[in-house]
Amino acid sequence: MRELAITILSSLLFFLILLFSFIGFQNNAKRLPFFHYPSGLIVNIGEENHTHWGNSVLQEDLEKFASISDFSNIDSFPLHIKDHKGEIYEENFKLTTIRKTDVLGVFFSDLFLAFFSLAIAVYFYYSTRDALIFGFFFNFGLIILSNVFVLTFNNSIFLFVLTLYLGSFLQYHLIYRLRGKEINSKWLLPQVLISFIMAMIASQEKYDMLLIERVVLVAHAITVLFGSINIIANVYDIIKSKPQEEALIKRIVLVFSIFLYVALPISILFFDGYPWFFVHRSLFIVTYLLFILSFFYGTYRYTFVPSLVIFTPSIVTLILVSIILGTYIGSIFILDYILPIRYLKDRWVFNLIYLFLVTAYLIPLKLRVKELFDYWFFEQNPKLSEGINKITALLSSPLSMRKTILTINRTVKETVNVSNIIILIPGDQFASTDLKNINFVRISPQSEIWNYFKSTDRVTVTSHLEYGIGLRETLYNFLKGLNVQLAFPAYDSSSNKKNIQAMILIGEKLDKKYFSIGELKFINEVVKISGMLLENYSLLEDEIQKRKIVRDIQTASIVDNTLRLILPSEVKGIDYGYISKPAVGISGDYLDIIPVSQTKMIVLLGDVAGHGLGTGFLVSAIKGIVREQLRNGTSLEGLFREINSFFRARYKGNEFMTLLGGIFDSKENIFKYVNAGHLSLIEMRADGQIKLHSKTQRVLGILETDYHAQELKLLPGTKLFLYSDGITEAFSERDEIFGEETLIEFLHFNAQKTVKEIPTLLETKMTNFRGNREQSDDITFIGLSFTPN
Repeated sequence: MRELAITILSSLLFFLILLFSFIGFQNNAKRLPFFHYPSGLIVNIGEENHTHWGNSVLQEDLEKFASISDFSNIDSFPLHIKDHKGEIYEENFKLTTIRKTDVLGVFFSDLFLAFFSLAIAVYFYYSTRDALIFGFFFNFGLIILSNVFVLTFNNSIFLFVLTLYLGSFLQYHLIYRLRGKEINSKWLLPQVLISFIMAMIASQEKYDMLLIERVVLVAHAITVLFGSINIIANVYDIIKSKPQEEALIKRIVLVFSIFLYVALPISILFFDGYPWFFVHRSLFIVTYLLFILSFFYGTYRYTFVPSLVIFTPSIVTLILVSIILGTYIGSIFILDYILPIRYLKDRWVFNLIYLFLVTAYLIPLKLRVKELFDYWFFEQNPKLSEGINKITALLSSPLSMRKTILTINRTVKETVNVSNIIILIPGDQFASTDLKNINFVRISPQSEIWNYFKSTDRVTVTSHLEYGIGLRETLYNFLKGLNVQLAFPAYDSSSNKKNIQAMILIGEKLDKKYFSIGELKFINEVVKISGMLLENYSLLEDEIQKRKIVRDIQTASIVDNTLRLILPSEVKGIDYGYISKPAVGISGDYLDIIPVSQTKMIVLLGDVAGHGLGTGFLVSAIKGIVREQLRNGTSLEGLFREINSFFRARYKGNEFMTLLGGIFDSKENIFKYVNAGHLSLIEMRADGQIKLHSKTQRVLGILETDYHAQELKLLPGTKLFLYSDGITEAFSERDEIFGEETLIEFLHFNAQKTVKEIPTLLETKMTNFRGNREQSDDITFIGLSFTPN
């Protein structure tokens, strides 16, 4: 109803501006007793001049009349008039004085048509956000308005010609829009410029009537050209797509409306104005009123009345208003004519009593009307009642979610004869539930389609989006691709706000007929029940997840205690120090230090995607895999291939891990390592010089990969540092990032410190850097120093 209120208020404001424009611009003056265009063409207004309709006054006579400045002594004026056969006759016309408000009465039908056209334009904009059709009808209203100004004042040639050309070019755009095609906006600017130039020429040469007439004829010719193409294109679409029943009728009505629009230009171009200037003007008004209504009907497409009335509570309001107005008018009629009661003849007494009665009984009356409405359109239909009772019973039945949804889908399809029913939910809802084969469709909660549904609380009708562009076109293609006709929002009743938790998508009726009032009521009730069921299942899933979390915490605690980092015994020539601090209870960073011999040691540092319980289990599993493979004598490259195979076989690309690991050999003075998508290895020599080794290979868990090791020759006093992204991607209170450069500066500054001291110093620096900001990711850092054996 908001769009309807805006339409009425906007149109009323336009009408008031129009009224004041007439009163302000017009002067009380003597003039000829008929209305004519600057070319001399007499229009069909005023029955007393019926014999002159469609004829033209000679320009010489009009110029003489316009040159008269004082009409005080002139009551009549002779004119030479040429009829439609080309014959000229002379007649003496008595002048008349027209007051300011007289024009409003003479052109009332024209002004109403302009007002009605604007109302349609405003409604299209607020209900469909269609700027093109809004502009088309707004321009059409301006054409009619400027035509009135030309006939009354002969001084609005610029606006008249401008709107004529804009209207003709808008017909070009309608060729695309009415067939659901994208509009090439690059043509808009030259069309506006051409219209502006032609209007300027006409206004500057307003005394050259022959030139103005030709300019106007060109505008009519363009209108006829694009209108004809529009008609042919839509007829071709009818033949090609073969729409059925109501859809076919609406397509034909749309073609008919376009023909009505170009009827006047065709008559001017090819039939010298017949019949428009030789018959009563009411034909013109009725024709173009019919054009507006048929265009509106033909473009609004499907379920017109239900979309405006049934999808909102306004039908009950309309009935109540009708009852209140009817009883008031009937009471007045009875008091005045049938049973004149003296005490109630005073209107203020009766109005006070009536107001009191309406206030006292409005709510009970509203409830009664709603009950009657539900009874006649819904409860009286046994098929609908049986269907809703069957679905309502599911609320208390101990069925699984899959079984319940399948039952609802089947019942709805059988009851209202639709092709399908789909439940559209955001991707983060029921994340751990298998929703295959039960007509659920997931959509990204950040997508523009879901944001559109969240921002509107109305039922979306697919066919009403057919002529839209941008988001409306995307939404139309999405719903049409699913064969959906109606999209109902299902709300979360546990929240005070209207939060949409799902969209119930209803397919097209198999018989291609309208949804009846009862069927729409049935669907609305099903949507409410579906919303309650979804909410119950959501609460159930939350409870299950909470119980799983409690169980996982207990399990993870045991795992963490049994598979925690076991510090190796001393390895000759190698010293190390580390920190490992999880963001939550269980770390998703994997750190392992394993001695292989008295001179060899394996160091592994990895990062499983995410952090928390799930990644904690993965870290524990990987620790077990590593130790098992090392016991079997697997090489470093083979170890990476085994971990990669584990991820791919278990998680099929849904989980992945970065890993940097290598073997220190103090006897050979080398560090042999593999980097699978992890951060750079930092080498710091004894003189404090730092070098980054950033060459990496594919992340673990994505594709089958043959990993190859790199070798790094070690010099005495060399330190190596491995770290996770929790170090470099830490943020301060001012959203400053710690970064790799800060880490390198820290290592430079502490180059003389031992590898056992550096991790502790780094932890202190990071704590000071974050300030009061919480740690957002797992932090792991290990430093190793090498001394020749």
